[in-house]
Amino acid sequence: MSETIIRIGGDGNVVVEQEDNGVKSFKRIDPDTLVKCINESLLRGVVGSGLLPKGCLSFTANDSGDKTVCILHPENRADITYYGSPYPNFPLPKLVFGFCITKENRISQCRLGVVANESQLKPTTPMFLYPFSNVTGTHICIGNNLLPKCLSLHTLGSIPYYILSMDNNNDHFKPSNNKPGLEMRDLLALLQDKPQEYYYSDILIPSKTTLEDFITDGRS
Repeated sequence: MSETIIRIGGDGNVVVEQEDNGVKSFKRIDPDTLVKCINESLLRGVVGSGLLPKGCLSFTANDSGDKTVCILHPENRADITYYGSPYPNFPLPKLVFGFCITKENRISQCRLGVVANESQLKPTTPMFLYPFSNVTGTHICIGNNLLPKCLSLHTLGSIPYYILSMDNNNDHFKPSNNKPGLEMRDLLALLQDKPQEYYYSDILIPSKTTLEDFITDGRS
């Protein structure tokens, strides 16, 4: 029969006592060596993401089972409405979405940001204020709309389409979030026949944050 006992003294000294068939031996070890041995012996779990949505920029999972995912929306146009008035095939700036998913597969948080019109996004890519309604900072207000369960992360790719199809109103809209200072309906009228580049030259206001900030904020 063998047994190992680790004794840690009040002075920080570590002594390993081993007994094998009645024969005891003692060995003094460095505290850092003990910590290293414990760390190397721990079983570390592997987190599998499964299939990720198209345009996935970041995936994080924590010990609670919650996950955060950030994706680049692949479309630069959408059919939107404002107080029931349709604006078909409306141009959009380059959008990124962030989602928090609980271990119960519920989407607990949705975020929306505007990134610079760069062909290759980087952590330092600048962000801009979202010029329309239903967004405070980067947090989306979905009102009474119920988001579906996310049983597989790849299905998150459909959520931006669902969010953009929600009827817009004046909730959380600020004229100060667009360069001309226009009200929502006037802003929509101005933009409905403009190319995406027009946002960056005449509409968008820098938020003084980066894509890395957007990704990191979703983890807090």
